[in-house]
Amino acid sequence: MSGRAGRARGPASDRGHSCGQLVLAAAASIAIGLACTETPLSIPGDSAPGASVETVEFTLLSSDLPLWRDTTLSGFAIPFSASFSLVSNRPELLARTFAKLNVPDTITTFADTLPVDVFSDVRVRIQVDTIRSVFSTFPVTLRLIELTTPFDVFEVAWQQAEDGVPWTPGGDLGVELAAGELEASTDTASLSLSVEADSLLKAWQQSDGENGFALVVEGPETELHVAQILWRYDALLQGRTEPAVQSQVAGFRTFASEPAVPAHGSDLRVGGLPASRFYIEFSIPASISGIPLEGSTINHAEVVFTPLPPPAGPFALRNALVGRQVNLLADPFVFGAKTPIGADPLNTTLLDPDSLAVSSPLRLDVSLLLQRASADPGRRIRIGLRADPDAQVLQFWEFGSTESPPALQPRLRIIMTPRLDVEVPE
Repeated sequence: MSGRAGRARGPASDRGHSCGQLVLAAAASIAIGLACTETPLSIPGDSAPGASVETVEFTLLSSDLPLWRDTTLSGFAIPFSASFSLVSNRPELLARTFAKLNVPDTITTFADTLPVDVFSDVRVRIQVDTIRSVFSTFPVTLRLIELTTPFDVFEVAWQQAEDGVPWTPGGDLGVELAAGELEASTDTASLSLSVEADSLLKAWQQSDGENGFALVVEGPETELHVAQILWRYDALLQGRTEPAVQSQVAGFRTFASEPAVPAHGSDLRVGGLPASRFYIEFSIPASISGIPLEGSTINHAEVVFTPLPPPAGPFALRNALVGRQVNLLADPFVFGAKTPIGADPLNTTLLDPDSLAVSSPLRLDVSLLLQRASADPGRRIRIGLRADPDAQVLQFWEFGSTESPPALQPRLRIIMTPRLDVEVPE
């Protein structure tokens, strides 16, 4: 009996010992909890580091910046290098295309190269960009007229064949060479020669195209953007009985128009011919409203330009123009049109004439440039805007410059988060 009683007391004693351990563990846990409340590891949210830092936005006029310069540079492209030729009979825009055709001495066939003997069945194909063209009625009559005065492709204008050589406004026109019509259902006109093709082309072959020719259009309110002038002729090669079909693009193509593009003043212009670009240069202050830029986070920055009223006809944009923002690699006020540029292929904008006409602002993103400059106060930022590509249209648009009234001046808009200054407790 005593043995059984002793064995029975053993487990009860163990249970008492375990309970004692639990009590001690609970007491230790409470003690640790009390210790945590005495030395907090967190503070209220309204007083946490950074809780009072708010993202702010500033807009500065160009005249408020420590350095701002802007300018328009023109002449990057002339009609000779344009992507189109203009032929127009509109009252506010008269334009004619001038070109030459240098007839080859020999023609290369699949088998051999032979001298040209006789030309026959000569036609001129005029391909038109119908989207950019303006039509009053159909059919549209086109005429190819020989010039009696040679022209300089780089200097020809409505009033002169070259610098210092005046001619009848629009060119000294002589004999009509060909005529044809452009129908509403097509973008190509075929002009048949009305003179002896063999004699004409042989004469041009011997004189490098002689004086060249002018392409003119009949009918009021007609403006054609010519994409290509292609000569197609059959050549009867020496010793052959069947003609060889040949095609040749007219060389030395350009156009002259009246009136000339108006001179620009202090306004910023982009597009048109001669191609215009505007360039700006500025720097940012060390602080704005007492907030230092160094150490702050530039979330977004842009330069905002206000469109001016549409230019007088025929120079106001009729179709959207793609603009490309470029970074300048040198001072444009020193190097001018020769200023080297670097371009970001993704940084393009659309100049929509409908939006510009209601003064919708043009915005150029300069976030990355300001992020770099914020750590280097006084650093100059240079950017420009050009048409992409240059010389695609005769039209342009203008924007306010730093010389404009405040409401029209360019503005620098910055959204930033001020730097966080945290005091470490001793």
